[in-house]
Amino acid sequence: MSLVDGAIFLLFVAIYTVSFLAGRARTIAALVSWFVVMVAAAFFTGPMAAALRSLVPAMSRWASELLAFVLVVVSIGVLGVWGSLWSLRAAPVVAGRWQRQRVGPLGLFSQALLAMVFAVLLVASLVMVASNTIQQLPPDAFSERLRAEMTRSRLVPIVRDSEPWLRTVAIDWVPGEPPSLLGGR
Repeated sequence: MSLVDGAIFLLFVAIYTVSFLAGRARTIAALVSWFVVMVAAAFFTGPMAAALRSLVPAMSRWASELLAFVLVVVSIGVLGVWGSLWSLRAAPVVAGRWQRQRVGPLGLFSQALLAMVFAVLLVASLVMVASNTIQQLPPDAFSERLRAEMTRSRLVPIVRDSEPWLRTVAIDWVPGEPPSLLGGR
């Protein structure tokens, strides 16, 4: 098993477990947040990367896009956390743990399905960004090793099969060309 396969598997299991334990409402909120982040990344990463390259002319395209992507994701994450904290103060919600809930088999199945969808979407998004970034790295020993690990992986091609669907759902309908780390040119 490749190191990349182990990382993908552990990431999937961790995301699935956390999502399953979080409950249906939080998982649906996380799915909506994933969609908002992907749309914002497709819309803002390109212009922000160009601005970063104009500030630092020596910065490569992949580095500016990766930094812009991280800035977009972090800023939306901070806004999301702040908004959820504010909304919980404005309208407190009593939420029981999943062990105390009496959801029945159908509720348990729907939560498992939602957790699976969220884990697949998040892992596929992360693999798409990582593999597109690794393909753009300048040729040196480290980048060749990363490319070899990605090529040796058995899970990366399986996860990348969902990439066209991911782009159709969250990226292709956004005006303009998406950044290269999200599958653009």
